[in-house]
Amino acid sequence: MSGRPLADWAQVRAHVLGRAGTWGRVDVLADGSLSITHKRAHVVVLDARTSWPPEEYDVLLAVAPTEELSVALARLRTPRVHVLPLPASTLMVERTVGEALRAAADYDQARKADRLITLGTALNAERDPARLLAMILEYAREFTHADAGTIYLVEGDRERLVFKVSHNDSVAADLSEFSFPVTAQSIVGSAVLRARTVRVDDLYADNDPAATMPPWNHDRSFDQRFGYQTRSMLTVPMITPDGRVLGVIQLINARRDRAPLKTPEDFARRVEAFANEDEVVCNALASQGAVALENARLYAEIQALFEGFVRASVHAIEQRDPTTSGHSQRVADLTVALAKAADAAPSGPFRDVQYSREQLREVEYAGLLHDFGKVGVREEVLVKAKKLFPTQAELLHARFAHMRTALRVRLLEQQLLRLRQGRDDTDLVVAHAAELAQLEEAIATVRAANEPTILPQAVSSKLVEIANLSFVDDVGAVVKPIGHDDLLALTVRRGSLTASERDEIQQHVTHTYNFLVRIPWGRDLQGVPDIAGKHHEYLDGSGYPSRVAAGGIPLQARMMTVADIFDALTASDRPYKRAVPMPQALEILRGEASAGKVDRDVLDLFIGARVFDCLGVPQA
Repeated sequence: MSGRPLADWAQVRAHVLGRAGTWGRVDVLADGSLSITHKRAHVVVLDARTSWPPEEYDVLLAVAPTEELSVALARLRTPRVHVLPLPASTLMVERTVGEALRAAADYDQARKADRLITLGTALNAERDPARLLAMILEYAREFTHADAGTIYLVEGDRERLVFKVSHNDSVAADLSEFSFPVTAQSIVGSAVLRARTVRVDDLYADNDPAATMPPWNHDRSFDQRFGYQTRSMLTVPMITPDGRVLGVIQLINARRDRAPLKTPEDFARRVEAFANEDEVVCNALASQGAVALENARLYAEIQALFEGFVRASVHAIEQRDPTTSGHSQRVADLTVALAKAADAAPSGPFRDVQYSREQLREVEYAGLLHDFGKVGVREEVLVKAKKLFPTQAELLHARFAHMRTALRVRLLEQQLLRLRQGRDDTDLVVAHAAELAQLEEAIATVRAANEPTILPQAVSSKLVEIANLSFVDDVGAVVKPIGHDDLLALTVRRGSLTASERDEIQQHVTHTYNFLVRIPWGRDLQGVPDIAGKHHEYLDGSGYPSRVAAGGIPLQARMMTVADIFDALTASDRPYKRAVPMPQALEILRGEASAGKVDRDVLDLFIGARVFDCLGVPQA
C-alpha cells in the first residue's frame, strides 16, 4: 500500500532516507539535499524551490509542489533533471527515484561512450608516446573514479618494468622514472607474467583472499612514507593483438566521489572496490595503449575498440527497452544481407550497385545504431503496453473502488433514515443495484478500452459518458474516476500511444541522428548518421522526422526501412503484440509499396533473394 501522499519536501526526504538500502548509498549534503549513489550512477534529490545543484551529479530529481514546479525548474537551468510534483504517493516517489537512477546510469554510459570516442580521435592524432600514456591514464582514472594510477612499460622479453607516468589526487609525490625486475611476487609483475587483469577489492582487509593470495607481496613502503592507504586496486596489462604485453595500467582506490583522500576515515569510508564495468572499460583502454605504442597496428586496434563501442551502445539501447532486445542486430543483419543481394544482382535496377567491405560495415553500424536515440525517450513510453500507464490504471481503478464504497455509504445512510422514519427502502436498494451495475459496466468498458486494439466508435462514445460519472468523497469533494489525461489515453483509436507519446517515440530518430552526427566516423563510415537518421522516411514524404521524399533518402536507408518494418512485424519477443506470420508481413509490406511509401524494387529484391532467411523467420 502506498499510504497517505507525501505533501512536502521534508516528508519526501524522510521517506528516501528511510528507504536508503533500496537504491544504494544515500548521503545528506550540506544544504539538506540527498545524494544517491548506485554503482556509477549519481542522483541528487533536492528541494527545487530553495536548493542549488552541487558541482557533480548525473541527474537531478527536483521536488516541489505542482503549482511551483515551473518556476523552480526555470531557476535550476539544467537539462539533466527529473521532476517529482507534490503531493505524491510513496509509490510514485520510489518509482521516480528509480527512473532518475536509471537515467543517471544511461547518462554515465553515454558520457563514457563520448569520452571513449574523444580518446580514440586523440590517439589517432597523437604520436608522442609520453602524451599517449598520460592521456590513457587520465581517461582510465576518469572512468573508474580512481584516486591514483600508474602506467608501467615492459622492457625486453618480460624482463623488467619501467615506471613511466603516475597520477595521484591525494599525494603530491615526485616519483622519477625507475625500473625493477618482472617477478610474480608483485601484483604488477604477476599481471605481466600471466597476461591477465588482477583486481583486489581491499589490500588492507584480512578477509579478502585476493589481497594475500600467494605469491603476491604488496609493498607498503609508499603508503608508510606518505601516510597513504592503497586499498582497492585494478591492474590491467596492455596486450598487443599478437599476445605481447607492452605495459600495465595500475589504478588505485576507486572513490565514491572525486575529492582527495586525506584521513584514515576517508580511506575506510570513501574507497570502494573496482566494479566489473571498470575492468571492462580499463581493458579497452589498455588495448588502446598497446595499439598506440604499436603504431603499425594503430588503425586495426582503434577499429576493434569502436566496434566494441557500437556493441556497447546497442546494449545500452536494449537495456532501456528490453522488449525489443535483438531488434538492432536483426535490422543490421537484414540490411547488410539486402545490400549484399543488391551488390550481387547481375541485372535489373541494382545491376550497377556495388558495395565495398567498408560500405557494408557502414550499413551494419547504421543498422546497429538506428534506434540509439531511444536513450532520449522516456522508458515508460518506450515500453508502454497498454493505453494507460500502470500507475494511471491503478489510480483509476482505485477511484472506481472509492466510488463503489461511496455509493454503498450513501445507501446505508439513506436506509438508516428510512428506518427511523418507518418507511420501506426497497426502492433505494433497487436504485443502488442499478447504480452498481452501471459502475461495473463502466469498469468493464475501461478495462476493454485499455487494451491496444482498434477502438470502436461506440466504445469511444461510451467512454465520454463514463468520464461524466462522479461521486462525493468523504470530505465532500466531487470526484470523477476518469480524468482528462485518462480519457485522452483510453480513446486512442489504435495502439497504446497518445498523439504526444507517439511524437515522443518518433523523436528517437532525431535523437539518433544528433548523436551519430557528433561521432567522427571518418571517410569510410561518414554515411552512418544519414542512413540511420532516415530509416523512418517514406518515399512519398509522409515519413518522419523530416518528411524527406524519395530523392533525399539514400538507398541504404530505403533498405533499412524494409528491414525495420519486417522485423517489427515478425518479432516474437514483444509482450504487447503477437508476431505476424511472414506471409502476412510481406503482404503488409507490399501494401506499403503500393501506397508509395517503401521502395518497391528494394522490397522485390528482399523477397526474391529471400533475405529474411538469414534470421530463420518461421514461414507461417
